[in-house]
Amino acid sequence: MKRHINTVHLGRKSHKCTICDFQAAQKSYLKHHINSKHLGQRNHKCSHCDYVAYGKSNLMKHINSVHLGIKNYKCSQCDYRATFKGTIKIHMESVHLGLKVHKCSQCDYRATFKGTLKIHMKSVHLGLKDHKCSQCDYRAVNKGRLKVHIESVHLGLKNYKCSQCDYRAASKGRLKVHMECVHLSLKNHECSQCDYRATYKRAIKLHMKIVHLGLKDHKCSHCDYRAANKGRLKIHIESVHLGLKNHECSQCDYRTATKGSLKTHMEIVHLGLKDHKCSQCDYRAAHKGNIIKHIRSVHLGIKDHKCSQCDYRAANKGRLKIHMESVHLGLKNHICSQCDYRAATKGSLKTHMESVHLGLKNHECSQCDYRTATKGSLKTHMESVHLGIKNHKCSQCDYRAATKGTLKIHMESVHLGLKDHKCSQCDYRAATKGSLKTHMESVHLGLKNHKCSQCDYRAATKGRLKIHMESVHLGIKNHKCSQCDYRAATKGTLKIHMESVHLGLKDHKCSHCDYRGATKQSIKLHTKRIHLKKI
Repeated sequence: MKRHINTVHLGRKSHKCTICDFQAAQKSYLKHHINSKHLGQRNHKCSHCDYVAYGKSNLMKHINSVHLGIKNYKCSQCDYRATFKGTIKIHMESVHLGLKVHKCSQCDYRATFKGTLKIHMKSVHLGLKDHKCSQCDYRAVNKGRLKVHIESVHLGLKNYKCSQCDYRAASKGRLKVHMECVHLSLKNHECSQCDYRATYKRAIKLHMKIVHLGLKDHKCSHCDYRAANKGRLKIHIESVHLGLKNHECSQCDYRTATKGSLKTHMEIVHLGLKDHKCSQCDYRAAHKGNIIKHIRSVHLGIKDHKCSQCDYRAANKGRLKIHMESVHLGLKNHICSQCDYRAATKGSLKTHMESVHLGLKNHECSQCDYRTATKGSLKTHMESVHLGIKNHKCSQCDYRAATKGTLKIHMESVHLGLKDHKCSQCDYRAATKGSLKTHMESVHLGLKNHKCSQCDYRAATKGRLKIHMESVHLGIKNHKCSQCDYRAATKGTLKIHMESVHLGLKDHKCSHCDYRGATKQSIKLHTKRIHLKKI
């Protein structure tokens, strides 16, 4: 009784190991410690596994608890069971009372046992993981963790099932993490630099490493992708390079490599759940990370990924890759089922289908009757038409455009003379499919759906009707000739005037006589008035 009181209740252990800081209450315990730990004298081998014990009693305890599953002592507060009372006591102190008296000298980690602290020191601070997996390059600090790895990763044994969803885990600890994080939303650890919260400190550490420090130590052997941990690198290799996407959406043909990505897809696309709102505009996202990316790229203009072939810049590698494939390599693998349109992404094809074939244009201008399929197009319209913001200037003339794409079309058609889209019924050529379509409808099909409200003039496009209204009915002709008092409604008309009147350039010749005109339209009118009248 006296020995029990001294050792258990007073903590008196007078026999100290001369090699380490182990202390024992009896000499026999100290001898057992030295022989097993320091001299490696373990002569009793388990017949079921490679475990070796110092004494027969320890071997029997191992067999009863590990191989026979005999755990007669149950925790009074949870369903935890143990082989010994001592283990139950330790469980109570660490789990239910939170008693972790052994503190790491290098970080704020605390442990219930010196042995656990030693494992922490060895694995985290010294990086010593002596137990290597025979099937992959995974390394563990002890046999137990290696066993869990083999069973869960290589054998697919995940015996602990969540009671609220179909998640399965290889250990109770991981199931507990899942329950607290997903179903209970217990996230008690907060990032010191942003409002990110996590269930465990290691998640905060990983977040700090990726987001704030930008440390991604694991590099892909196939491309320049880098990951913060091996797990993410493995997902990248399987999904991108091996094409393994085993999780399929039940409502569409979307496939992904992880359940998390599938869940995100379901919430965004099919349920429309976007709970995180931008503080500077009406943009909404399903995750805070996307809000951060949006603010960086849209409001702060931070686009760190530059194209090596042009001056295009992107906010992430994914968009840069799409740009490279679609613009420089001409890879547009998503084909419209109703026309010859091709897109680089499913999203672009979806937008095309909705706007062109279904006529879905849900974004309406607040100042005119313009409608479009995307917010981006509406923003461009507002800036260029109503605010007059055209930041992209031509280097060869005074033309200005609202977007780089429009400026590129101008450069190719006006200054380079590149008009690749040819009319099948006449010699008209256009720089874009849209211009060719307008020509076909107005010239060959006679479709001019935009009617003037003040006269019987009809136009093929809203833009031409606007020019007609301003020049004819409002008398607005802002483009003045520098050599005479001629005024025009558009730069193009002024240019024709300059070339025909002042420079004498009349490049279009009549096929019936020697009449020459400045435009094809003038030749057409001449032929109709002079030659067709005679017939």
